[in-house]
Amino acid sequence: MSRTIRVGIVGCGGIARAHVMGYQAEKVQFVGLTDASREAADKLAGELKHVPVYADYHELINKAKPDVVSICTPPVAHEAAAVYALKHGVHVLCEKPMAFDAAAARRLEVAAKKAAVQLMPAFRHRFIPGNLLLRKIVASGKIGDVVLFNNIFCGPAFGMEHKWFTKKKISGGGCLLDTSSHSVDLFRFIVGEVSGQKAVMHRHFKTTDVEDAGILSVKAKNGAIGTMQSSFVAGVGMAFIDIIGTKGRVLFEYGDRVLFRLTKDKDWTVKPVKVSGGWLEQIHHFLGAVKGQHPLSCTAHDGVRDMEIITAVYEK
Repeated sequence: MSRTIRVGIVGCGGIARAHVMGYQAEKVQFVGLTDASREAADKLAGELKHVPVYADYHELINKAKPDVVSICTPPVAHEAAAVYALKHGVHVLCEKPMAFDAAAARRLEVAAKKAAVQLMPAFRHRFIPGNLLLRKIVASGKIGDVVLFNNIFCGPAFGMEHKWFTKKKISGGGCLLDTSSHSVDLFRFIVGEVSGQKAVMHRHFKTTDVEDAGILSVKAKNGAIGTMQSSFVAGVGMAFIDIIGTKGRVLFEYGDRVLFRLTKDKDWTVKPVKVSGGWLEQIHHFLGAVKGQHPLSCTAHDGVRDMEIITAVYEK
């Protein structure tokens, strides 16, 4: 695809602006927006110099004829919009979690295979330079076999009890599904496939029906054990990945460096990395796949496995 790529946005809330930022860096043409809230769509359209607003995703796809769409709606609305786009030959970048539940995620994977177009779940943390370096170090064998993987993403998410994130009929789950979806994907990306999972969780909010704090424990097929902590109510924000192997340790506290240390070392080796949220890199990779420059490194199957692992602990 050599011409300018035509982009549509389905869902115009806060996360959509991160997608827009990534697309703007790639010099695309925005051809349409839609949101259940006309006000939200009109606001983003104004920010983009009056991109056309459509009544729904059907109208956007049928009239605007985008090459790709980003689906930035709540999870309950992912499947319908994504399947419709795929059936019409439109490539899809779908926000995480990829679907409302595991069954919906599997249906999306099937739809993408039938349509022979790209479907990529938006696991932007895969593209953060620090995490790519973690993966490279682990894959090199320098720290030996991975024994423990510890990750935490938490912070004070103000007003979350009044938002859709804490309404199960819209979100599908709480902080484990929303936040730890990145954690599970990173574990699979860096360490290996998951063979089992367990969790403990709690609901601090009294007016919601999903967990707002939880710990997910997983075991990889290669024997590595991972713990992933997330919370909407933690009073202090934290974001790090700490991996201990049989020969050393590597630590990435989200920022501008990765710390690396072998068993024999007295001090840490500091490896500088570019500070990035992964948004630009994610869009660049997605559009590269759309153009046929490379295969997706993050596939619909990754989105399915993520859903299967996390929703399994809800069913216990």
